[in-house]
Amino acid sequence: MFTLEDGEMFEGDIPVRGQRMVKEFIEYYREKLYKMWETQEFETLPPIE
Repeated sequence: MFTLEDGEMFEGDIPVRGQRMVKEFIEYYREKLYKMWETQEFETLPPIE
């Protein structure tokens, strides 16, 4: 599990490379992720390049 605030992993165990990828995704989509969390209206987000 990762926080939306700073993208840090607080539970689980994945390789450092995977953690960096998740953190980058969260940073890129932070606004949309917060909006989905607040409204519970979920959508699929495309991968970042």
